[in-house]
Amino acid sequence: MGTASKGPYFFLSYAHTPSDGLGKSEPNLWVRRLYGDLCAHIREMTTVQGDLAGFMDSTSIRTGDDWPTALAESLAACRVFVPLYSPRYFISPWCGKEWTVFSRRQATGQGERRIGATSAVVPALWSPVRDHQLPLCVRNVQYTHSELGHRYQEYGLYGLVKVSSFRADYQRAVLHLARRIVEIGETVAVEPGTHAHLQGADDAFAPEPALPTGPTLRITVAAGALGRLPERRSPLYYGPTPLHWNPYHPESAYPLVTLVANIVEGLNYRVIVRELDQEADLVDGPEILLLDRWVLRDPKHRARLRELDTEHRSSTGLVVPWNSADPDGSAGQHELAAAVDEALPRATSLQRQGGRAGALSIPDLGSFRALLPQVVEAAANSYLSSAGTALPGESTPRFKLGAAGPPPGASPTWARPGL
Repeated sequence: MGTASKGPYFFLSYAHTPSDGLGKSEPNLWVRRLYGDLCAHIREMTTVQGDLAGFMDSTSIRTGDDWPTALAESLAACRVFVPLYSPRYFISPWCGKEWTVFSRRQATGQGERRIGATSAVVPALWSPVRDHQLPLCVRNVQYTHSELGHRYQEYGLYGLVKVSSFRADYQRAVLHLARRIVEIGETVAVEPGTHAHLQGADDAFAPEPALPTGPTLRITVAAGALGRLPERRSPLYYGPTPLHWNPYHPESAYPLVTLVANIVEGLNYRVIVRELDQEADLVDGPEILLLDRWVLRDPKHRARLRELDTEHRSSTGLVVPWNSADPDGSAGQHELAAAVDEALPRATSLQRQGGRAGALSIPDLGSFRALLPQVVEAAANSYLSSAGTALPGESTPRFKLGAAGPPPGASPTWARPGL
Protein backbone atom coordinates (compact mmCIF):
# COMPACT_ATOMS: atom_id res chain seq x y z
CA MET A 1 0.00 0.00 0.00
CA GLY A 2 2.88 2.37 0.68
CA THR A 3 3.81 5.01 -1.85
CA ALA A 4 5.91 3.64 -4.68
CA SER A 5 9.27 5.34 -4.57
CA LYS A 6 12.71 5.19 -6.12
CA GLY A 7 14.15 6.42 -2.84
CA PRO A 8 15.26 4.38 0.18
CA TYR A 9 12.69 2.48 2.21
CA PHE A 10 13.86 4.21 5.39
CA PHE A 11 16.14 7.13 6.23
CA LEU A 12 18.33 6.70 9.32
CA SER A 13 18.77 10.02 11.13
CA TYR A 14 21.43 9.94 13.85
CA ALA A 15 23.91 12.17 15.65
CA HIS A 16 27.53 11.60 14.65
CA THR A 17 29.77 10.63 17.56
CA PRO A 18 32.93 12.75 17.62
CA SER A 19 36.28 11.05 17.09
CA ASP A 20 38.59 10.42 20.04
CA GLY A 21 41.24 12.42 18.19
CA LEU A 22 43.71 9.54 18.23
CA GLY A 23 42.39 7.68 15.22
CA LYS A 24 42.09 4.49 17.25
CA SER A 25 38.31 4.14 17.11
CA GLU A 26 35.61 4.27 14.45
CA PRO A 27 33.04 6.59 16.09
CA ASN A 28 29.89 5.40 14.29
CA LEU A 29 30.78 1.71 13.98
CA TRP A 30 27.85 0.46 16.06
CA VAL A 31 25.32 2.69 14.29
CA ARG A 32 26.54 1.21 11.00
CA ARG A 33 26.02 -2.28 12.39
CA LEU A 34 22.45 -1.42 13.38
CA TYR A 35 21.85 0.09 9.94
CA GLY A 36 23.16 -3.05 8.23
CA ASP A 37 21.00 -5.32 10.38
CA LEU A 38 17.89 -3.23 9.68
CA CYS A 39 18.56 -3.25 5.94
CA ALA A 40 18.95 -7.05 5.98
CA HIS A 41 15.55 -7.43 7.65
CA ILE A 42 13.90 -4.93 5.29
CA ARG A 43 15.19 -6.85 2.26
CA GLU A 44 13.73 -10.09 3.67
CA MET A 45 10.37 -8.54 4.56
CA THR A 46 9.73 -6.52 1.38
CA THR A 47 10.35 -6.61 -2.36
CA VAL A 48 12.55 -3.51 -2.29
CA GLN A 49 15.78 -3.59 -4.32
CA GLY A 50 18.85 -4.33 -2.25
CA ASP A 51 20.46 -0.92 -2.49
CA LEU A 52 17.18 0.86 -1.64
CA ALA A 53 16.49 -0.82 1.70
CA GLY A 54 17.78 2.17 3.63
CA PHE A 55 19.88 5.35 3.68
CA MET A 56 22.68 6.25 6.10
CA ASP A 57 24.87 9.17 5.11
CA SER A 58 28.27 7.63 5.91
CA THR A 59 27.36 4.40 4.11
CA SER A 60 25.07 5.42 1.25
CA ILE A 61 26.95 8.47 -0.05
CA ARG A 62 29.97 7.47 -2.11
CA THR A 63 33.21 9.39 -2.49
CA GLY A 64 32.75 12.10 -5.11
CA ASP A 65 28.96 12.29 -4.71
CA ASP A 66 27.28 15.64 -4.12
CA TRP A 67 26.64 15.15 -0.39
CA PRO A 68 23.95 17.86 0.14
CA THR A 69 22.03 16.76 -2.95
CA ALA A 70 22.18 13.05 -2.08
CA LEU A 71 20.93 13.78 1.43
CA ALA A 72 18.10 16.00 0.18
CA GLU A 73 16.99 13.47 -2.44
CA SER A 74 16.85 10.64 0.10
CA LEU A 75 14.86 12.73 2.61
CA ALA A 76 12.45 13.72 -0.16
CA ALA A 77 11.84 10.16 -1.37
CA CYS A 78 12.13 7.78 1.62
CA ARG A 79 9.02 6.04 2.93
CA VAL A 80 9.90 6.06 6.63
CA PHE A 81 12.02 8.39 8.79
CA VAL A 82 13.92 6.60 11.60
CA PRO A 83 15.52 8.99 14.13
CA LEU A 84 17.96 7.44 16.61
CA TYR A 85 17.13 9.11 19.92
CA SER A 86 20.09 9.98 22.14
CA PRO A 87 21.11 13.00 24.25
CA ARG A 88 23.45 14.05 21.44
CA TYR A 89 20.68 13.72 18.80
CA PHE A 90 18.55 16.52 20.26
CA ILE A 91 21.38 19.04 20.41
CA SER A 92 22.42 18.43 16.79
CA PRO A 93 21.21 21.21 14.43
CA TRP A 94 21.59 18.85 11.46
CA CYS A 95 19.34 16.23 13.06
CA GLY A 96 16.81 18.98 13.81
CA LYS A 97 16.94 20.07 10.17
CA GLU A 98 16.43 16.49 8.94
CA TRP A 99 13.38 16.21 11.20
CA THR A 100 12.01 19.49 9.81
CA VAL A 101 12.49 18.53 6.16
CA PHE A 102 10.82 15.13 6.54
CA SER A 103 7.97 16.59 8.61
CA ARG A 104 7.04 18.87 5.73
CA ARG A 105 5.90 15.82 3.76
CA GLN A 106 2.23 15.12 4.33
CA ALA A 107 1.53 11.57 5.52
CA THR A 108 -1.84 9.86 5.10
CA GLY A 109 -2.92 6.48 6.43
CA GLN A 110 -4.22 3.83 4.05
CA GLY A 111 -6.30 0.71 4.51
CA GLU A 112 -8.61 -0.30 7.33
CA ARG A 113 -6.04 0.18 10.11
CA ARG A 114 -4.90 3.67 9.20
CA ILE A 115 -7.37 6.22 7.92
CA GLY A 116 -6.62 9.94 7.80
CA ALA A 117 -3.58 11.94 8.83
CA THR A 118 -0.83 10.01 10.61
CA SER A 119 2.96 9.88 10.83
CA ALA A 120 5.73 8.01 9.00
CA VAL A 121 8.26 8.70 11.78
CA VAL A 122 9.48 5.56 13.59
CA PRO A 123 11.84 6.59 16.41
CA ALA A 124 14.39 4.19 17.87
CA LEU A 125 16.13 4.59 21.22
CA TRP A 126 19.92 4.51 20.72
CA SER A 127 20.82 5.59 24.24
CA PRO A 128 18.50 6.59 27.11
CA VAL A 129 17.08 10.12 27.03
CA ARG A 130 15.51 11.86 30.01
CA ASP A 131 12.12 13.47 29.50
CA HIS A 132 13.47 17.00 29.97
CA GLN A 133 15.92 16.42 27.10
CA LEU A 134 13.10 15.86 24.60
CA PRO A 135 12.14 18.96 22.58
CA LEU A 136 8.46 19.89 22.64
CA CYS A 137 7.94 18.84 19.03
CA VAL A 138 8.76 15.17 19.78
CA ARG A 139 7.23 14.63 23.22
CA ASN A 140 4.01 13.18 21.83
CA VAL A 141 5.82 10.69 19.57
CA GLN A 142 5.85 7.18 21.06
CA TYR A 143 9.31 5.58 21.10
CA THR A 144 9.36 3.08 24.01
CA HIS A 145 7.50 0.10 22.53
CA SER A 146 7.01 -2.81 24.92
CA GLU A 147 7.56 -5.45 22.22
CA LEU A 148 11.20 -4.33 21.93
CA GLY A 149 11.86 -5.57 25.47
CA HIS A 150 12.54 -4.00 28.87
CA ARG A 151 16.31 -4.01 28.34
CA TYR A 152 15.83 -1.94 25.17
CA GLN A 153 13.99 0.66 27.21
CA GLU A 154 16.63 0.61 29.94
CA TYR A 155 19.82 0.54 27.85
CA GLY A 156 18.85 1.52 24.33
CA LEU A 157 20.15 -0.20 21.21
CA TYR A 158 23.71 0.98 21.90
CA GLY A 159 23.74 -0.81 25.27
CA LEU A 160 22.29 -3.98 23.74
CA VAL A 161 24.76 -4.14 20.88
CA LYS A 162 27.78 -3.49 23.10
CA VAL A 163 27.09 -6.16 25.76
CA SER A 164 27.52 -9.71 24.49
CA SER A 165 25.10 -11.17 27.05
CA PHE A 166 22.37 -8.92 25.59
CA ARG A 167 22.79 -10.36 22.09
CA ALA A 168 19.35 -12.01 22.07
CA ASP A 169 17.74 -8.76 23.32
CA TYR A 170 19.47 -6.79 20.56
CA GLN A 171 18.34 -9.21 17.87
CA ARG A 172 14.76 -9.16 19.09
CA ALA A 173 14.65 -5.36 19.34
CA VAL A 174 16.08 -4.89 15.83
CA LEU A 175 13.67 -7.42 14.34
CA HIS A 176 10.67 -5.71 15.94
CA LEU A 177 11.97 -2.30 14.86
CA ALA A 178 12.27 -3.54 11.27
CA ARG A 179 8.74 -4.94 11.42
CA ARG A 180 7.50 -1.57 12.65
CA ILE A 181 9.29 0.21 9.78
CA VAL A 182 7.68 -2.14 7.26
CA GLU A 183 4.25 -1.78 8.85
CA ILE A 184 4.43 2.00 8.51
CA GLY A 185 6.00 1.81 5.05
CA GLU A 186 3.13 -0.34 3.78
CA THR A 187 0.22 1.47 5.48
CA VAL A 188 1.23 5.14 5.32
CA ALA A 189 1.54 7.14 2.10
CA VAL A 190 3.96 10.08 2.24
CA GLU A 191 3.88 12.72 -0.46
CA PRO A 192 7.23 13.37 -2.23
CA GLY A 193 9.40 16.11 -0.82
CA THR A 194 10.99 19.09 -2.58
CA HIS A 195 14.69 18.06 -2.54
CA ALA A 196 15.45 21.15 -0.45
CA HIS A 197 19.01 21.23 0.94
CA LEU A 198 19.34 21.13 4.71
CA GLN A 199 21.31 24.36 4.89
CA GLY A 200 18.13 26.39 4.46
CA ALA A 201 15.94 24.32 6.79
CA ASP A 202 14.99 25.24 10.35
CA ASP A 203 16.24 23.29 13.35
CA ALA A 204 13.15 21.63 14.83
CA PHE A 205 14.98 21.18 18.14
CA ALA A 206 16.06 24.80 18.61
CA PRO A 207 14.99 26.27 21.97
CA GLU A 208 11.77 28.26 22.05
CA PRO A 209 12.23 32.06 22.23
CA ALA A 210 11.30 34.01 25.33
CA LEU A 211 7.62 34.82 25.76
CA PRO A 212 6.73 38.36 24.62
CA THR A 213 5.53 40.69 27.35
CA GLY A 214 3.48 43.10 25.20
CA PRO A 215 -0.30 43.37 24.70
CA THR A 216 -2.42 40.35 23.76
CA LEU A 217 -3.70 39.68 20.25
CA ARG A 218 -6.06 36.85 19.45
CA ILE A 219 -5.80 34.89 16.20
CA THR A 220 -9.04 33.18 15.16
CA VAL A 221 -8.90 30.61 12.36
CA ALA A 222 -11.94 29.82 10.22
CA ALA A 223 -10.71 27.03 7.94
CA GLY A 224 -11.41 23.51 6.78
CA ALA A 225 -9.85 20.28 8.02
CA LEU A 226 -9.40 16.78 6.65
CA GLY A 227 -12.70 14.94 6.67
CA ARG A 228 -14.68 18.20 6.62
CA LEU A 229 -13.83 19.64 3.20
CA PRO A 230 -16.25 20.67 0.43
CA GLU A 231 -16.73 18.18 -2.39
CA ARG A 232 -13.77 18.03 -4.79
CA ARG A 233 -11.63 20.34 -2.60
CA SER A 234 -7.96 19.22 -2.59
CA PRO A 235 -6.77 17.98 0.84
CA LEU A 236 -3.16 19.12 0.20
CA TYR A 237 -3.69 22.38 2.07
CA TYR A 238 -5.24 20.90 5.21
CA GLY A 239 -4.50 18.81 8.29
CA PRO A 240 -6.45 17.21 11.13
CA THR A 241 -7.68 20.57 12.52
CA PRO A 242 -8.26 24.10 11.13
CA LEU A 243 -5.04 25.16 12.88
CA HIS A 244 -3.11 22.98 10.41
CA TRP A 245 -4.44 24.91 7.37
CA ASN A 246 -1.56 25.82 5.02
CA PRO A 247 -2.99 27.77 2.04
CA TYR A 248 0.45 28.55 0.60
CA HIS A 249 1.59 24.93 0.30
CA PRO A 250 4.15 24.00 -1.02
CA GLU A 251 5.79 27.46 -0.87
CA SER A 252 5.36 27.34 2.90
CA ALA A 253 6.08 24.18 4.90
CA TYR A 254 4.16 25.31 7.98
CA PRO A 255 0.53 25.94 8.97
CA LEU A 256 -0.53 29.52 8.33
CA VAL A 257 -1.20 30.20 12.01
CA THR A 258 2.44 29.37 12.80
CA LEU A 259 3.61 31.98 10.29
CA VAL A 260 1.14 34.54 11.67
CA ALA A 261 2.26 33.91 15.25
CA ASN A 262 5.90 34.41 14.20
CA ILE A 263 5.13 37.80 12.66
CA VAL A 264 2.79 38.99 15.40
CA GLU A 265 5.16 38.01 18.20
CA GLY A 266 7.87 39.94 16.38
CA LEU A 267 5.64 42.99 16.84
CA ASN A 268 5.80 42.32 20.61
CA TYR A 269 2.36 40.81 21.11
CA ARG A 270 1.41 37.84 23.20
CA VAL A 271 -0.54 35.47 20.96
CA ILE A 272 -3.73 33.54 21.76
CA VAL A 273 -4.89 31.13 19.04
CA ARG A 274 -8.30 29.52 18.65
CA GLU A 275 -10.50 27.89 16.04
CA LEU A 276 -13.65 29.77 15.05
CA ASP A 277 -15.99 27.28 16.76
CA GLN A 278 -13.83 26.90 19.85
CA GLU A 279 -15.19 28.36 23.06
CA ALA A 280 -12.81 30.97 24.44
CA ASP A 281 -12.73 33.60 27.14
CA LEU A 282 -13.27 37.14 25.92
CA VAL A 283 -9.94 38.76 25.13
CA ASP A 284 -9.71 42.46 25.81
CA GLY A 285 -7.62 43.39 22.79
CA PRO A 286 -7.35 43.32 19.00
CA GLU A 287 -8.05 40.20 16.93
CA ILE A 288 -7.07 38.81 13.52
CA LEU A 289 -9.55 36.56 11.70
CA LEU A 290 -7.86 34.20 9.21
CA LEU A 291 -10.52 33.08 6.73
CA ASP A 292 -10.43 30.14 4.35
CA ARG A 293 -13.04 31.08 1.74
CA TRP A 294 -13.91 27.44 1.14
CA VAL A 295 -15.64 27.16 4.54
CA LEU A 296 -18.32 29.53 3.23
CA ARG A 297 -19.81 26.61 1.32
CA ASP A 298 -20.84 25.25 4.71
CA PRO A 299 -24.10 26.86 5.96
CA LYS A 300 -23.02 26.51 9.60
CA HIS A 301 -19.78 28.36 8.99
CA ARG A 302 -21.58 31.10 7.05
CA ALA A 303 -24.04 31.58 9.93
CA ARG A 304 -21.25 31.70 12.52
CA LEU A 305 -19.31 34.28 10.50
CA ARG A 306 -22.42 36.45 10.07
CA GLU A 307 -22.89 36.31 13.83
CA LEU A 308 -19.26 37.35 14.35
CA ASP A 309 -19.67 40.25 11.91
CA THR A 310 -22.72 41.59 13.76
CA GLU A 311 -20.75 41.87 16.99
CA HIS A 312 -19.37 45.12 15.54
CA ARG A 313 -15.80 44.62 16.72
CA SER A 314 -13.87 47.14 14.66
CA SER A 315 -10.71 45.81 16.30
CA THR A 316 -11.04 42.51 14.37
CA GLY A 317 -8.90 42.56 11.24
CA LEU A 318 -9.98 40.23 8.42
CA VAL A 319 -7.28 38.42 6.43
CA VAL A 320 -8.21 36.17 3.48
CA PRO A 321 -5.40 34.16 1.83
CA TRP A 322 -6.16 33.02 -1.73
CA ASN A 323 -3.23 31.15 -3.26
CA SER A 324 -2.98 32.04 -6.94
CA ALA A 325 -1.17 28.72 -7.53
CA ASP A 326 -4.00 26.64 -6.01
CA PRO A 327 -5.44 24.60 -8.92
CA ASP A 328 -8.93 24.70 -7.32
CA GLY A 329 -8.88 28.48 -7.06
CA SER A 330 -9.95 29.54 -10.54
CA ALA A 331 -13.22 27.59 -10.44
CA GLY A 332 -14.57 29.11 -7.24
CA GLN A 333 -12.82 32.47 -7.07
CA HIS A 334 -15.67 34.86 -7.91
CA GLU A 335 -18.37 32.86 -6.15
CA LEU A 336 -16.40 32.61 -2.91
CA ALA A 337 -15.22 36.23 -3.01
CA ALA A 338 -18.88 37.29 -3.19
CA ALA A 339 -19.66 34.93 -0.31
CA VAL A 340 -17.07 36.70 1.86
CA ASP A 341 -18.78 40.07 1.25
CA GLU A 342 -22.19 38.53 1.96
CA ALA A 343 -21.16 36.84 5.22
CA LEU A 344 -18.85 39.59 6.54
CA PRO A 345 -20.07 42.89 5.07
CA ARG A 346 -18.84 45.00 7.95
CA ALA A 347 -15.37 43.45 8.18
CA THR A 348 -14.77 43.65 4.43
CA SER A 349 -16.00 47.26 4.32
CA LEU A 350 -13.59 48.26 7.09
CA GLN A 351 -10.66 46.77 5.16
CA ARG A 352 -11.59 48.58 1.94
CA GLN A 353 -12.21 51.91 3.67
CA GLY A 354 -8.82 51.61 5.35
CA GLY A 355 -7.02 51.03 2.05
CA ARG A 356 -6.36 47.36 2.84
CA ALA A 357 -8.55 45.70 0.21
CA GLY A 358 -5.56 43.55 -0.74
CA ALA A 359 -5.97 41.68 2.56
CA LEU A 360 -9.25 40.22 1.24
CA SER A 361 -7.48 38.15 -1.41
CA ILE A 362 -3.77 37.60 -0.73
CA PRO A 363 -2.26 35.63 -3.64
CA ASP A 364 1.13 34.52 -2.32
CA LEU A 365 3.33 34.19 0.75
CA GLY A 366 5.36 37.33 0.10
CA SER A 367 2.25 39.49 -0.15
CA PHE A 368 0.90 37.91 3.02
CA ARG A 369 4.06 38.79 4.97
CA ALA A 370 3.80 42.39 3.74
CA LEU A 371 0.07 42.89 4.41
CA LEU A 372 -0.37 41.19 7.77
CA PRO A 373 1.52 43.80 9.86
CA GLN A 374 -0.68 46.53 8.32
CA VAL A 375 -3.84 44.69 9.36
CA VAL A 376 -2.45 44.12 12.86
CA GLU A 377 -1.60 47.80 13.26
CA ALA A 378 -5.07 48.88 12.08
CA ALA A 379 -6.83 46.43 14.43
CA ALA A 380 -4.68 47.55 17.37
CA ASN A 381 -5.30 51.24 16.76
CA SER A 382 -9.02 50.64 16.32
CA TYR A 383 -9.07 48.82 19.64
CA LEU A 384 -7.25 51.66 21.41
CA SER A 385 -9.64 54.22 19.94
CA SER A 386 -12.75 52.29 20.97
CA ALA A 387 -11.35 51.54 24.44
CA GLY A 388 -10.69 55.23 25.13
CA THR A 389 -7.35 54.59 26.79
CA ALA A 390 -6.01 58.11 26.32
CA LEU A 391 -5.82 60.40 29.34
CA PRO A 392 -7.82 63.66 29.26
CA GLY A 393 -6.15 66.20 27.00
CA GLU A 394 -3.98 63.56 25.39
CA SER A 395 -4.32 61.91 22.03
CA THR A 396 -4.94 58.19 21.76
CA PRO A 397 -1.60 56.31 21.64
CA ARG A 398 -0.92 54.42 18.43
CA PHE A 399 0.74 51.08 17.84
CA LYS A 400 3.83 51.37 15.67
CA LEU A 401 5.12 48.64 13.41
CA GLY A 402 8.48 47.16 14.29
CA ALA A 403 10.40 44.51 12.42
CA ALA A 404 8.07 42.09 10.66
CA GLY A 405 8.77 39.21 13.00
CA PRO A 406 11.62 36.77 13.36
CA PRO A 407 13.08 34.94 10.37
CA PRO A 408 10.68 32.73 8.40
CA GLY A 409 10.03 29.45 10.18
CA ALA A 410 11.24 30.60 13.60
CA SER A 411 9.34 28.93 16.43
CA PRO A 412 6.47 30.96 17.91
CA THR A 413 5.90 30.87 21.64
CA TRP A 414 2.35 29.53 21.56
CA ALA A 415 1.68 25.79 21.31
CA ARG A 416 2.10 24.93 17.65
CA PRO A 417 0.09 22.28 15.85
CA GLY A 418 2.22 19.20 15.23
CA LEU A 419 4.50 19.39 12.07
